[in-house]
Amino acid sequence: MTENIKQMFSKMNDETRDEALLLLKSEFNLESVKFIKKNWIIGGRIPEENQERIVQIFQNLLRVQILRIKEIKVQF
Repeated sequence: MTENIKQMFSKMNDETRDEALLLLKSEFNLESVKFIKKNWIIGGRIPEENQERIVQIFQNLLRVQILRIKEIKVQF
C-alpha cells in the first residue's frame, strides 16, 4: 500500500501536496510535515494502521485537484 500512497503523492501538484502534508500532520497529531514527507512518503515507513486512512485522504485530495483543474479549463 505504501507504493500506492507514493504514486498518489507524486500525482499531486504543489498546492495539493502541501494540503496533504498539513492534513496528515493534523490527522495523526504529528509535529512536522518534514518528518511525514521524509519518513512516511519518501522513506515508505508509514505505520500500517494509518495507511488505509492516508489512502482515503489522498484519494479525496486528488479528486478535488481534478475538479479544480477542470474548473480552470472551463473558465478559459
